[in-house]
Amino acid sequence: MIRELRIATRELRSAINRRSCLIRRFRSHLVQAGLRLRVKDFHTIEGRASAQVQLDQVKGIRRIALERILHVIEVSDDEVDWWREMVAALCENLPDAQFMAKEISGLGPTTASTIYAELGDPRRFRSAKAYAKATGLTPGLRESAGHRTPMGISRAGSAPARWAFTRAVIACMRCRRGPGVSVKYWVLRRSRGRPKKKVIVAAARKMAEGVWRLFAMGEEFDLARAFPGPVAA
Repeated sequence: MIRELRIATRELRSAINRRSCLIRRFRSHLVQAGLRLRVKDFHTIEGRASAQVQLDQVKGIRRIALERILHVIEVSDDEVDWWREMVAALCENLPDAQFMAKEISGLGPTTASTIYAELGDPRRFRSAKAYAKATGLTPGLRESAGHRTPMGISRAGSAPARWAFTRAVIACMRCRRGPGVSVKYWVLRRSRGRPKKKVIVAAARKMAEGVWRLFAMGEEFDLARAFPGPVAA
């Protein structure tokens, strides 16, 4: 069952990436024509309406290109929806994946399913650090002439799981209320004088360790305790 879920989540992510690439191409064409979408989210009714309004202002071969891209985006929407339904159907027989999505702020059905499909039952890992290491989010070391030099993340793990945990942190960054706000302000505070991307990776690693504790030790993942600090701007 987990193998089927892994195939489905990878196909879903691939379909989402293809659609995102098409949307970037659509936006790029508009920019080159001196136009811009008026709304940020392309997938809303307002976003599609804005795209059509801008499309009506373009002439010639660029308009044909935009129309073709928009058509393929609509086909991609159906592909993404189909794979999402398949992932949801497979998760009906995997309560741990559903539990993960419910208990961890920032994780949704897609990201939680991806993590569970890639790493399996967290309880099979001996520690929280071992689980985080399987994602490749842990710092790497380079050894030379007896010296150890810290590097970036090792990436010696599941790339889809890394993507899912970092997406969970980014989802928390958009929170205005609820547990995810703790993650948001933790990242913002630590980003002062540091690359924000590195701080997001550190938050994703802490979230991975929290997932292991949730399953292996039965600890409730308290984001306020995992990401301590004031939650007021």
